Amino acid sequence: MTPDTFWISQDGQIISQKQGHDRHLELTIAFQLKDKQETSFARAHLKDLQFSERSTLARIGIEVIAAKPPSLNRNRLLLQAKAFPYDTNFPVSTNLKDVLYPGTSIGRLFYAPEQNKLSSDEVWEALKENRIKLPDTISIDRSGRVHLTPHRVNYTLPSHLTTEELERVIHDAQSRTFLDKLQIREDITMLSIPPKSGILTSCSMYLKDHYVVLNRGEGNLGLHSGAVLLDPIKTFGSNIMLEIYNTSDQVVVNPMVSVDVYRASPFSEKEFQAIRNERILLQDDLENTYKNLDSNPKINRPLPKTKTGISVRGQSARTTNESVVLKASPSLHEDLRRISNGEAPSGYLTISQALSHVEKGADTLILDYFPNLFEHIEILARIHRLNLKKIIFRKASRISSFFLSSDTHDRLETYSQLGIDVYWLNETLKDLYLHTYKKGLGFFILPENITRFQKSTILAFYGSANAMGSGETKSIQELVLKMTDFFGPNVGVLTGGGGGVMGLATEIAREKQCLTGASFLELETQPPNVAVDFFNSFEENSRHNRQKWFQVADFCIFNMGGVGTLEEAGIELCNLKLGIRPRIPYVFFHDTFWNELKSQFKGMIRTNRVPAWMEDYVLFSGDPDEIIEFYRKKLQII
Repeated sequence: MTPDTFWISQDGQIISQKQGHDRHLELTIAFQLKDKQETSFARAHLKDLQFSERSTLARIGIEVIAAKPPSLNRNRLLLQAKAFPYDTNFPVSTNLKDVLYPGTSIGRLFYAPEQNKLSSDEVWEALKENRIKLPDTISIDRSGRVHLTPHRVNYTLPSHLTTEELERVIHDAQSRTFLDKLQIREDITMLSIPPKSGILTSCSMYLKDHYVVLNRGEGNLGLHSGAVLLDPIKTFGSNIMLEIYNTSDQVVVNPMVSVDVYRASPFSEKEFQAIRNERILLQDDLENTYKNLDSNPKINRPLPKTKTGISVRGQSARTTNESVVLKASPSLHEDLRRISNGEAPSGYLTISQALSHVEKGADTLILDYFPNLFEHIEILARIHRLNLKKIIFRKASRISSFFLSSDTHDRLETYSQLGIDVYWLNETLKDLYLHTYKKGLGFFILPENITRFQKSTILAFYGSANAMGSGETKSIQELVLKMTDFFGPNVGVLTGGGGGVMGLATEIAREKQCLTGASFLELETQPPNVAVDFFNSFEENSRHNRQKWFQVADFCIFNMGGVGTLEEAGIELCNLKLGIRPRIPYVFFHDTFWNELKSQFKGMIRTNRVPAWMEDYVLFSGDPDEIIEFYRKKLQII
């Protein structure tokens, strides 16, 4: 950690509360520091640490502010803060003490290095080069501060929310998307805040490689809540929430907020190479481990008693799955040496055997097939005594080496929640991939590309795998090039992994040095194009489940296709209607191909079968320039 590191603490938790005057709660919040290095960093920058409350709290009407910097108490920071409802009309206003009890996660501390703050020239250059996207209502003053007016939108929460429901929101039993669906959107011609009240509104922002710190303001144009920190990964879209309140006895019309923009510490080439080299070393060790599993006699002891005796359709925890548990921290070298010298077993025939003979310090389960349900139960039943940090496999299942079942994706999510990294030494792609999440959806990716993946704008290209004419090819090339230019240098293109439109979009994206991805489906008629940077795979009977993974994309572009593309378009349009996707532009790309669908779509709106507002977010066009202008207008960004 260096002085120019933009540092963010772990979530702070309330350790005590006391009722103050006028509905205020006085809170003591503790922030645990991870190690000695972080403690030293915090000590050196104590006076410059700032507090940002959790956005979920601000969105339900709770304000949390701290007047003084924190104090250092051994390996934790202590902060004195006060919480209060900023609008008595919000449902939380009468029972604050009941929901903000000790143990509640309340927000984070952060350090924003002054030398990382962008000047007015730097903000303007970043905007022109598409390295950052800010609202089209901004003004930039000479000190680099960016002033913006929110969307003319007001969100309200239903008054019937119970204390139990609010508690579930505050304590993470309900995700942030629960609030997105719960709040009621109202488009208005003029945004105003009555005296002694607050509003929830929004703006568009795509930060990518920057942090934004909201200035709470002087109150003349409203005060922004204590949720002031916007980070590069989460702050991405057309629905970035702003919570503004008015403490005066006069109305505030067209409230304004100002922000400071900070440069995130860059992911250097040195860091990239270090992660890549670590992955290559691990891959070499794993290949030797699997050679031992394949060639050496396995220890076929009497099977240990499994935690479950269940067998369904020939599957059980007693099924052969060559496995071994080794110590991979700092590397597998030592255990591989011991195996080659006959000092340690090369492996066992089942997961149950391997888990029953774990040596001290072993932290990595290496196995042939990804665990089936019953093997998964064996792992969970022993998790309390295992120091398991990694699971590494090389075949998806005994049925298919490459395509994963819906149940497998559920088990991958469980391992992620348990803090276990899952690697796939993929025999088809000849590389070692780490399972990682973006927007709650898991993909396999080379570890050195994860940071870039998390910050990228993902464009989903739908369309037929059939070959295209030269004119259609040229049009799609032009669209992909203009879209990747518009959304900036860090873009990813996601397809179904086939040829035709999908293959062409992938090829152009690769030429532009964009990330390429695929959500592969097991189809005899469509062999997968495996030359991609991130991927997931699905068995044939998981077709509809696979479509959920396309929600990782920020924008959808539908090209010429058949019934498969039509099905995907229907699902995505339904996602837009139901609020599963935010209100973002949808593009159907061709001069004439989608004319009949366009007529039907407009007919459904006329007959009240589709909400009228959806027409504002759907464009049928074969003109790339018109499409880019559509994105600019609907996203309300520069």
